[in-house]
Amino acid sequence: MDDEKDILELFTEYLSSNGFNIVSFQNPKAALNYFYHNENNCSIVITDYKMPQMSGIDLIKKIREKDINCKIKTIIISAFIKDNLPYDKSYITMIDRILEKPVYLDRLKNEVQELISTIDIQQKTK
Repeated sequence: MDDEKDILELFTEYLSSNGFNIVSFQNPKAALNYFYHNENNCSIVITDYKMPQMSGIDLIKKIREKDINCKIKTIIISAFIKDNLPYDKSYITMIDRILEKPVYLDRLKNEVQELISTIDIQQKTK
């Protein structure tokens, strides 16, 4: 989820070419609507922090309202993490990874792989 089309396309293409099934959105409300109707098909949400209509943190908060057991892993991306993220750090437990822009593609892929491995481990222990 990124409001910048070029970045969204780059991340989507790269992660798809590395074997991940990706559904991407430029609009956070569209992403949230998709999530509400496809919750069981979502493993990881990657979102930019600063977007029109709704911040990435607000998007994750809304997802967590429905995903109370935090089964869906989250990555938030920001250009200036220290400057952009709010001082109220209560959101921090909702976010699994925070990446600062520029995000290198291999780093993004590695973070996604690590989070997927934690999902696989959780599913095996149930």
